Amino acid sequence: METDGSDPSICSPVQIAAVMIDPVKLEIIDNSEFNINLKPDKLSESQDENPYDDSDILDWHGKILGITPKKVLSNWKEYPDQTQSWNCFVQYLQNYHTRSSRKSMFSAPIAAGYNIFRFDLKIVERLSKKYKNLNKEGNTDLFYPRDTVDIMNLLFYWFEGSSDLDSLTLDNVRKYMGISGENAHDALKDVKDTAEILIRFLRLHRNLFKKIKFQNSFIG
Repeated sequence: METDGSDPSICSPVQIAAVMIDPVKLEIIDNSEFNINLKPDKLSESQDENPYDDSDILDWHGKILGITPKKVLSNWKEYPDQTQSWNCFVQYLQNYHTRSSRKSMFSAPIAAGYNIFRFDLKIVERLSKKYKNLNKEGNTDLFYPRDTVDIMNLLFYWFEGSSDLDSLTLDNVRKYMGISGENAHDALKDVKDTAEILIRFLRLHRNLFKKIKFQNSFIG
């Protein structure tokens, strides 16, 4: 997600993007790209011409996009209402359940992303409550409930004993791995890069699994 703030407990998404990974082939599924904009809550609820006067968020997005803060605000005002765009995202996820009938959270896609534990999934939970996309425990039913993959955490596991990476930001990881940073912080660009990084690690893990003995490894 790209958002109108840095606090996931209150900010609104202005862009949601996703791709799907084939769990058998470990490749991005053709034509699985999803990308939509959303009008942030502040612009729907406030009468102010610019409810972001007390923030530098418009400047930040303007710098990233190469446009003026005024143009960022103008674009956000023209985005579809959140309800409409959120429903499109929910329907997109419905298309990728592991079964076509009796769909439930147990057939839903596994959520994977970069820094989603601390950020994106908190927004998903909040909007799921708002739009009643909930299971009987009151949590989101949009994703498979047991497993979640945060690639930032995955990279920590591999690099925690190394000084190779200056930081675990996606921008820094892209630079380290030789991935172009052009159009970075566009949600679709970010999810595609994140998916490709995840695919590399999943393939590595499958290859290593064949060579490492876990069974009874604490015996003897």
